[in-house]
Amino acid sequence: MVVLYVDKLSMERIGFASDEYSSTQAMQECRTLVLFIHGTDDTFVPIEMTYENYKACAAPKRLLVVPGAGHCQSYLLEQERYEEELLRFWQKFDKVDVDS
Repeated sequence: MVVLYVDKLSMERIGFASDEYSSTQAMQECRTLVLFIHGTDDTFVPIEMTYENYKACAAPKRLLVVPGAGHCQSYLLEQERYEEELLRFWQKFDKVDVDS
């Protein structure tokens, strides 16, 4: 039932069903900065999917892998590392000097 709702919503908003376009295809066309963050123990979205998307991504990108983190747990397990990586990401790619 959820899949039917998602497909209906996809058709209404973007004109195709959810299984007609993959995240890897989207990453090949992506031109927006991407910070990939994934836990090694994610059983909902396998980490291999993030590796595939990272490799396919055409945009400037960074990858943070958090050992032992399940789905949406990376920040909870490694808050300091997560925040440091986020800061490094913005420092590398942001054109605005926040100190001026």
